[in-house]
Amino acid sequence: MLIDRQQYDYIYTSHIYTNSLVGMLKSVGIIKSKYFIARESTSIFLRFKGFKLSFYAFLYNLGYRKMDVLICQTELMKTQLLQHFPRISKRTKIKVIPNPIELKGKSELANEPLDEIFERNCIVAAGRLIALKGYDVLIEAFELSKNDNPELKLVILGRGPLKEMIEKQVEQSLFKNDIYMCGRVNNVYKYFKKARICVVSSRVEGFPNVLLQMMSQNTNVVSTTCAGGIDTINGIFTCEPGNAGALSSAINQCLNSNTRNRRKIFDEFLNTRSLEQFLNQVSETIT
Repeated sequence: MLIDRQQYDYIYTSHIYTNSLVGMLKSVGIIKSKYFIARESTSIFLRFKGFKLSFYAFLYNLGYRKMDVLICQTELMKTQLLQHFPRISKRTKIKVIPNPIELKGKSELANEPLDEIFERNCIVAAGRLIALKGYDVLIEAFELSKNDNPELKLVILGRGPLKEMIEKQVEQSLFKNDIYMCGRVNNVYKYFKKARICVVSSRVEGFPNVLLQMMSQNTNVVSTTCAGGIDTINGIFTCEPGNAGALSSAINQCLNSNTRNRRKIFDEFLNTRSLEQFLNQVSETIT
């Protein structure tokens, strides 16, 4: 591709590294396209500080000027981007298009057998073991909720650089025998379906797709307001990020609520996030 300098009709990218690289290559004529559509993967200016933020700002200046359309996952993501990089709107159309979810075949995955120990009374969370996911806060919240709900277990799915640190916190917990770190699993849906509660404990996200996955299988869903728009989702229990007491309260509220009627509410919401609708909205931005 780089040698032939081919002309493409459309180029789609996601993640600031790829976005910036492709933009730079377009700037010097190594690749060409009629349309360059990129997508922001996270809220850079909310998530990072110091040198790393300065480096990302450099990438914006380096490669973002050749984009035709930049897709933001939420209004909050768009707002913080324009606050810190306002000149991008002079040359690029900024469009908010919510993340899609593809649910085809997921019912079969959700019905796969699960180890008996995970069949009942589990709080389930999933994602990389990094600070932004807030697992330290989740463990503290679990300990608070377990005082009044001794049958509860906590299941964390995922791997990452903070594995040892989180394992150390688990080992120091009074309830260490009821906390399960399962690593990366190929099928999260069966865990979500059988969970008593599914929890997103993140501090900051672009938008947590795992929340949509949880909503597709379970009506007991708790999330921090770690991304724009979460507080407007009907039927989930929310709390501020980074606060174990608030997260425990949301978990307890969910435990004590009847959420059976929320299946229809969740399904209607998820239908607005179909892959087909996402692609149609992307197409509309360039017509």
